[in-house]
Amino acid sequence: MRLSARIKCFKYLVYTYVILISICGSAQLVIGAFLLWNHRQYSQIVKNQFWEPYAVLIGLGIISQLLCYFGWTSTTRKHRCYLGTFCALQVLLIVILFLVSGWSVATKVHLIVPAELAIEASHAEFMAHQAPPDPTHIWNRLQRDFHCCGSNSLHDYKNSFPRSCYDPVNRELHSAGCMHVYVRSMEMNMVRVAVVAICSALIQSLGIFCVIQLTLLLRRPIIMLPNGDNQSIRVKRTREQLTPLSPATISRPSQHSGSSSSGSTKPPIPLKPVVPRVDPPVIKPTH
Repeated sequence: MRLSARIKCFKYLVYTYVILISICGSAQLVIGAFLLWNHRQYSQIVKNQFWEPYAVLIGLGIISQLLCYFGWTSTTRKHRCYLGTFCALQVLLIVILFLVSGWSVATKVHLIVPAELAIEASHAEFMAHQAPPDPTHIWNRLQRDFHCCGSNSLHDYKNSFPRSCYDPVNRELHSAGCMHVYVRSMEMNMVRVAVVAICSALIQSLGIFCVIQLTLLLRRPIIMLPNGDNQSIRVKRTREQLTPLSPATISRPSQHSGSSSSGSTKPPIPLKPVVPRVDPPVIKPTH
């Protein structure tokens, strides 16, 4: 395959790779924004904690879109320096995605105890200010949306149960406690962040070879042969070209240079006459 055809082939492969990065970045933006919005509805119960992985996922999605623009522009201009920078930044982004995946799993493991403590404290505050009942209170919304009742179970309420603990269809009490249900929901959200991050990292690592190969192909100079083919050459200077020119070499060209000029009989380059330097006489003063 000719060099120009190979460059064109890898150029379109890099374009496809950039589109794939854009799709992954859009998925990170949408999923991260949805998880953050869902978490912010009840974040007061856990004292506004555990929102960082969602925000980081959104930030990485924005960075992926910016890298897509940079990679597309670099590929269009066939700029080797920009392509190398794009490849390095993309490798760094992939490493960060793997780290975010591990961080989300670690957060899932360590959120149970602080989340349970925060939920118990929030429910105790809700019990202290239960009268008059407020249907828009965050605990009423949590019990109604997650189909749970109380912090640990419905036995947390001694005298009467709020209306949010009843199923609106069959008017039965929810038996599950909100602590277990909500903590389980947060754990699943952390798992979703980890899965999205690691899948994006694996998908975006598929096209790194194409960017590297295109960068290497653009390094070679291209010449047009008489038959119309494009070939790459490597310029090598011979030992004769590396030696400095001397008057003898200029006046008497070598046999190799004469044969390479396709039989041309050009006269040697005449040397310019050198005028000898004459110092003026020194006149000594007489005493």
